[in-house]
Amino acid sequence: MPQVSVESIAKALKKVDQLDEDGLDRLIETYTLKQEALVNYILAAGYEYENEDLNVFSIYYFALVYEAFYQQGITLKTITDEMIEEFQDPFVMALDELNKNEDFEPLQDLINQHNLLNFMTEEIESEDSDGIVLDEDTQTQLFIVTTSMIGLMNAAT
Repeated sequence: MPQVSVESIAKALKKVDQLDEDGLDRLIETYTLKQEALVNYILAAGYEYENEDLNVFSIYYFALVYEAFYQQGITLKTITDEMIEEFQDPFVMALDELNKNEDFEPLQDLINQHNLLNFMTEEIESEDSDGIVLDEDTQTQLFIVTTSMIGLMNAAT
């Protein structure tokens, strides 16, 4: 499966961060219409975790990651509820390995987008432009959501 390059991530980041609020909303809407089941899955996490901030961050990173795939020239098939369901068990098992044994390899192998995974890990743990760092719960939740999202997008290539 093709890898999203660091250069494509940088191009996506530049594009998304240069958009004004209306432009970002249009981009999110465009990509949401292509991946409704995935967006519903992403947003469900914010409700399950009872963390409204999580949804704001998740949607932003959905647009950014989708744009990175686009910048790489990778077309994604529509992700279905069935694909999400099939992904869940292996994903939970990989997360368990990470939590129990601090073994990151099963998760990396499942997601199979090392550059995006590294980018998101750094992004989640970093200060934003205002010097704010996400609280630990939101960091963990955003890691889980974005990692599963990247894995599902990769499976749709």
